[in-house]
Amino acid sequence: MTDHPTPSEIDRLVRGTLSGAGRRRLVTHLLRGCPRCARLLAPAIALTPRTPPAPQAQLPADGYERPVARACAAAVRRFREIRSERQAVAVAGMAEIGPRRLLRIETMLAAAWDLRYDEPQEMVRIAELALVAAERLELEKDRYGRAEVADVRARVWAELANAYRVTDDLSRAEQAMRWAVACLHGGSGDPWLLARVADLVASLLAEQRRFADAGELLGKVHGFYRRIGDLHLAGRALISRGIFAGYDNQPRLALVLLVQGLELIDVDQDKRLAASAVHAVLINLVECGRYRQARILLWRSRPLLVRQGVQLSLRLQWLDGKIHAGLGDLARAEREFIATRAGFAAAGSPYNAALVALDLAAVWLRCGKTVQVRELVEEMIATFRALRIAREAVAALLILREACDRDEATLDRVRTVAMLLTELERQPRHRPASGSGSAD
Repeated sequence: MTDHPTPSEIDRLVRGTLSGAGRRRLVTHLLRGCPRCARLLAPAIALTPRTPPAPQAQLPADGYERPVARACAAAVRRFREIRSERQAVAVAGMAEIGPRRLLRIETMLAAAWDLRYDEPQEMVRIAELALVAAERLELEKDRYGRAEVADVRARVWAELANAYRVTDDLSRAEQAMRWAVACLHGGSGDPWLLARVADLVASLLAEQRRFADAGELLGKVHGFYRRIGDLHLAGRALISRGIFAGYDNQPRLALVLLVQGLELIDVDQDKRLAASAVHAVLINLVECGRYRQARILLWRSRPLLVRQGVQLSLRLQWLDGKIHAGLGDLARAEREFIATRAGFAAAGSPYNAALVALDLAAVWLRCGKTVQVRELVEEMIATFRALRIAREAVAALLILREACDRDEATLDRVRTVAMLLTELERQPRHRPASGSGSAD
């Protein structure tokens, strides 16, 4: 964004009526630390509460219950790792190809994929080893077939690009994906391979905040898998679209896509995917102000969600606090936010701890605890400076501290600063180590 935003655009940003694309451009401009616009923002965040965005799609009041209940029931019946099963299937499938080297490559890719949640750096290492093996095939393409070798190289480059994306190395991810697409041009045109690469490209586009492009691509991926009858992968594409729609400030559309995706996937095949989808449903229910439904869903989905690691458990506790705050139980919300903030700090996620602290500040403002809010903001500023977290985040907190000093701290100010910090977290150029992720 080359031009400075107008006061009207700042006003619409704070009220929540600015379009998705306009909102992203304006927030990106503000996050660059423009002092003129920071001064313009300061008085604007004291305006009236935001107007909810117009709904993009309709969702029945109880539309989430059936697929989520099915997912949770399946999790209770059978919760065990299926990594060995998936690798055994991969080995059996590749055995028909013949060459041992191809079998080794496929096995490494399967192992790398299974590490994407728990050990992303190891995921990169294994994918890079697979690339070494795939590039050696280029020397024997006359033996194995030029198109077949090109297909293998395209697959490996795309999976490596995804591994780089998972570790936030977007520069290498883009370069690797360009190699994957180049290899596709010399390949066999295998539609399954094209769909897989398209799926991974969409995830990379979403990391670049190009949600419309990612959604369009995932729509084609979903259509392909529906046509061939692979409902699980079709559902996975819908879930990714839903998560990205939520990131793009379209919570109602996100709910529709997520529920449709949950209807299609095989929970036993990928419980982490199901957990990501249910967690995203919870987030977007809260964003829509549907706190009672979110509370019911959170209670029902705990058997599926609580086993997915410390970070997700903390995020569930965070959501629990948001739900109680939305329902007016401020004492319970305060306890949940305090515990969640401490948990993120202990887990080495100071940025998430700061975002929780802003929710806590909003609760304290509603309780009249303005002195505690001032102390909390001061503590966040000190932490961000000590850890050298992006100066734009510190600038946003400084604006809030000045408001506290003038006894002008309001819920709208706190919410606007939280919105800016959330957008900053999602900017690849600035993203801190916060443990967030998507369906991939």
